[in-house]
Amino acid sequence: MPDVYLKYPFRVRLNDTSLYVMDIHPIDYYCHEFSYPAMEHKRSFAKRGEAPNEFLDAENIRLDHQGRFWVLDANRKKIVHFGKDNTSTPQETIMLDEAFIRTLDFDLLDDSTFIVPDYTGLHRLSLVNLDGKFVRNLFSIPASSGGGDMSDSNVPLAQAWRPFLRYNSQHGIAVLVTQLGQVLEIYDIRNERIVNIVKPIGMEPHFVTKGNYAVPTGIMGYSDIHVGRAHIYAVFWGHSFDDIKRQKQTKEGGRYIHVFDLQGNPIRQYLLDRYITGFHVDEENRKIIGLDVNADQPIVEYTYLP
Repeated sequence: MPDVYLKYPFRVRLNDTSLYVMDIHPIDYYCHEFSYPAMEHKRSFAKRGEAPNEFLDAENIRLDHQGRFWVLDANRKKIVHFGKDNTSTPQETIMLDEAFIRTLDFDLLDDSTFIVPDYTGLHRLSLVNLDGKFVRNLFSIPASSGGGDMSDSNVPLAQAWRPFLRYNSQHGIAVLVTQLGQVLEIYDIRNERIVNIVKPIGMEPHFVTKGNYAVPTGIMGYSDIHVGRAHIYAVFWGHSFDDIKRQKQTKEGGRYIHVFDLQGNPIRQYLLDRYITGFHVDEENRKIIGLDVNADQPIVEYTYLP
């Protein structure tokens, strides 16, 4: 196990012999690189602080096909690139257009474009260039009329429908899962069409609007997603906010991994022996690397069936 204190590890990525972990409530650094599988600490980066090259928060981490590492700071509206060497110095900083409303996730569409959720509530996704400017907007939030208490603004709707996003360049699909509720969305980005929206009856995000904010009243749903060669994997919590408030549910994370094919058809469900927040699926070696924030040793591994 790494000798680095991880307070609330939320995202994990594996690239060859390097494992990257993002901690959303760190003391000093949001991101850490470890050798894998030895788990020896190699470097820490994305330093927490208010200086120009520091981070006010970290929402997600991505690796491109060149092995470069990208971090999103929603509060500062920036996406930052770190190199493959052991330096902790940012190599490139992309400032998002001021028109964006606190972007909470991102992925790499190609070498010159990012894909991000839209938080105005008017669209589902936006494409962004390397200057941080809009390219175009895509799709709309697939909410029915009964999902929540609507206000004059679309922003609470976008908050309630906050998605976690993953883009698979091999298949050209973006897959979204809702943090609240149990909704899976699959979009063909190349042809700008909806592949499937999977919404079990009654499992849309439920919320009430107070001011310009959405207050959830349903369940904690998904927290992470992986799109592989033939399957979609998503970590599902399923905790009701009523149980959380009454402390009937005290563990952070989900014990379920839902598996779908690339058209959104359910294939199987894994029930874990602990609760995890984020995960990485290593399809080559049939391993799942998970993050258990409830344990002293948060990085766990499972072997799974194909």
